[in-house]
This record gives sequence, C-alpha cells and structure tokens, in this order.
Amino acid sequence: MKKKFVLSHPQHVILGLIEIAVGLILIFNDYYYFWPPQVAWVLNDDLCGGLGVVFGVMTIRWALKDSNSIRVNRNLLFFSAFFWCFEATAEFIHASVKPNAYMLTAGVAELGLFLFTLSIIDKSKKHNY
Repeated sequence: MKKKFVLSHPQHVILGLIEIAVGLILIFNDYYYFWPPQVAWVLNDDLCGGLGVVFGVMTIRWALKDSNSIRVNRNLLFFSAFFWCFEATAEFIHASVKPNAYMLTAGVAELGLFLFTLSIIDKSKKHNY
C-alpha cells in the first residue's frame, strides 16, 4: 500500500514558495526600486531578496518537519509579516510617485499576502500547552 503524504501546514508552504519567488525577482532585478533615490541602492541590494529566499526556504522546511518549534514558527511568521508589509509599502510609495499599474497591482497583492500571514499567525499555536 502506498504511503499517503500528509501536509500538516499547507499555508506555510504556500507562503514560503511565494517568498522565494519574490525574493528571486528582487535578486535578479537590480533596478526594480527607484524612489527615494537616496536609498534605492539599499532597496535594490540582493540582501532584501536574499532574505526573502532564505526565510521562504526556512518556512517550508519548518512546515515539512515532524517536530515543529512554536518559537521558530513565531519568528518566521513575524519576519514574513514584516517582509510583506515592507514590500507593500515600497510598492505603494513607488506607485504614488510614478503611477504604474504593475506597482499598484504588486502592492495590492503584497498587502493581501501580509493579511494572509496575519491570518496564519492568528491560527498558529502561541504556547506549548
């Protein structure tokens, strides 16, 4: 008989995959952010995208493990919420400076991912009891 693969945290896997995808977009596009010009080099640095990839992989790894730490989950979800809030804010600021449909669309999508992350935080265990 085949062993059925049961995924106990599918929302975490979805969130991790999207973080990896957005992180890779930010890594490979060095001219994505353009405003404010004084900090565009920081926003376009590969560190921002790299953090998304690293924490996306860590979130998926946490979801696939048998023994999951509540503390690690809390920290990963906190970073994910911060990442999506930061990305949505940056997209909306860029859309207000130079109105582009794709910036506004990405901002709305990332705001949705921020709210999705908050719903995962709300449904996750907070304590060991």
